[in-house]
Amino acid sequence: MTFRPQVDVVYEQLRSKILDGSLEQGYDLHERTVAELVGTSRTPVREAVARLVVDGLAERHGRRTRVTVWDEEKTGQLYEIRAALESEACRLAAMRRSESVMMRLQTSVAEQRQLSDPSATARRNINYEFHEQIWQASGNPFLLETNRKYGVQSMCIAPTTLRHDERWATALDEHEQLVEHISRHEAAEAAALMHHHLESAFRRR
Repeated sequence: MTFRPQVDVVYEQLRSKILDGSLEQGYDLHERTVAELVGTSRTPVREAVARLVVDGLAERHGRRTRVTVWDEEKTGQLYEIRAALESEACRLAAMRRSESVMMRLQTSVAEQRQLSDPSATARRNINYEFHEQIWQASGNPFLLETNRKYGVQSMCIAPTTLRHDERWATALDEHEQLVEHISRHEAAEAAALMHHHLESAFRRR
């Protein structure tokens, strides 16, 4: 049995609660309250919350730390940087793509089409997995790490537009087109479509 530091356990518990909405935006991450919530001492809570701040899932507000509040301005800024970074990931993925990459991307699209659970959470999670496949396909570990950070931040902005069947269907069609562009080494087209894909997601919020 592998030993896991208590701070890692607390961090993952809090991260999960933020992503699934159990801890709502603006929730006060007071050390004593959080320690009682997760059943631990205050020291690992302090370190776990500090990690969440680095992740962008929590923010300092005066002398307090709270779950990040995503107003329209901040959400727009997040999608601006995502559009820029993910477009570059798509461009590089199209330039560097391999047969193994194409198999993973095609499998991901097929799994999205076959998703039987219509819940917003299931759609959000499988959508994130698809985007992560593209980030990995860029072949740039720094781009991968940065996209993961901002991608996770987007996951905690509720409600997701993917809860709407029409938006979900459009997203799937665009995912298929992205894979086609990457397959054909169409770097500029892949980058432009990803930019449009994320701009559309923001406009529908």
